[in-house]
This record gives sequence, structure tokens and C-alpha cells, in this order.
Amino acid sequence: MKPISGEPITNKYALPLSQAERQYKLDFIYSDKLEEIEAGIQETAKGVNMGILALSLAFAKIDSEALYVQADCKSYLEYLDTAEDRLNMSRQTMSDYKRIGETYLQYKSKLQKVGFKEDGNLHKLRFLERALEHHKSAEVFKRIGTDSIRSFIEYAKGPSERSDEVQYNPDIQITPKRIMVDGKNVLNFSNSLDDRTKEDLTDYLKRIYEVRATGNHPYILNVYDEKEAKAVEQYLRRYRLRH
Repeated sequence: MKPISGEPITNKYALPLSQAERQYKLDFIYSDKLEEIEAGIQETAKGVNMGILALSLAFAKIDSEALYVQADCKSYLEYLDTAEDRLNMSRQTMSDYKRIGETYLQYKSKLQKVGFKEDGNLHKLRFLERALEHHKSAEVFKRIGTDSIRSFIEYAKGPSERSDEVQYNPDIQITPKRIMVDGKNVLNFSNSLDDRTKEDLTDYLKRIYEVRATGNHPYILNVYDEKEAKAVEQYLRRYRLRH
């Protein structure tokens, strides 16, 4: 793909038309010539990247425009529970796509200035805000377009997070009746506990786990509602962009 266009667009979710309307031939797999096969791989990968961007923007849109209410869901987290089976995607996969989409939209103007290309770089966006927490903005946006994804992830961690030890990442499963960690039952909800309290506790724990899964640290802030919480998140994004 070409670098992100600097031209203003009416719809912020719009995709580059030259890529979105492009057709990709897959008959290269029948070739016996390495050069032709590699050329086919490179061309097809452009379609894969466009698909990743489209999925990412779609999940970001579902949340930001509260489209989940059309599925009779009260929140995006509740939507993820119902969408797992319907879309045949894990919660983590959908969360990763959403993070890419939100980051792409949030920092698009900055990415435009550095000539960011979507090809092979979209998954780096999952770690952009983490990198901004540890490094200066100009350096981060320079490296996101030039580093390999492995190098950028290591760079995003910052010196204090790097360790020779393998980081423990527990498998956490939360149901309306219990919480499991690494396949072991650690907490049961009493039958006498009302459904509203169960839903609230489950929602809080899911949010904490999703924050931890991105490599960030969950903290509790006293806000009035979800609208205020999103305002705080937006402020933090602007703050990281300036520092």
C-alpha cells in the first residue's frame, strides 16, 4: 500500500479505494518458479493488510458508535461475549483488532506526517501507546515505520519492562458462576448473590484482564460514567502524543 494519504476524508472509516477495490490473483501457487511465487505472496499480502485494517476499523466503529445496542447488548464488553460464537473469533482477537483500529484513527495525522505504510506495520499499532509511555513522540513515530514488528515490540516495552525471565501470562476464564485461572477454580459466586452484582463484578474483572493483556497497568479512577472514563482515556492519548 502507499503511505496514508494526507487528503481529508468525509468518512473517517474510509479505506484507500485503490486497495479496497483491487482484485488479487491466487494462481501463483501453481507456479514452479520462486520469483513468481514470492511476487504473488507480496501482492496477496496487500489484500491481507487491507482486510486487517477493515476489521480493525469495524470493531472500533461498533464500540465508538455503540452499534452493539442493535444486538441487544448494554456495553461493548457484553457484545464481545455474544459475538464470540457468532463471528467465530476469540475475545482477545477482537480486542486486538479494536486496538489497532482505535490507534489508527487516533494517531492518523501523525502517521501521515512520517509516511507510515500499512503493509506489514498494522500490528505495530497495538504497541504504539505503550511505546509513547516510554519514549519521546518523534522517536516513536520514526521507528514505527522502520523497525521490524519484533524490534518495535521490544522497543515499546522500555528498559524497565525488559527481562530475561519469561513473563507469566495466566489463562483467565470468567463465567457468571465462577472464575478460573489456568484451569483452576479460584472463586465461586454465591447463589444468593443478585444478578446485577454478579454482572458488575464480572465486568470489572474482564476490564482489568483486558488492560493487563495489552501490557498496560490497570488503575481505578473515580468517574461518573463510561462517558467520563472514555474522556480520561482520550486525554491520556493526547498527553502521550505530546510527551
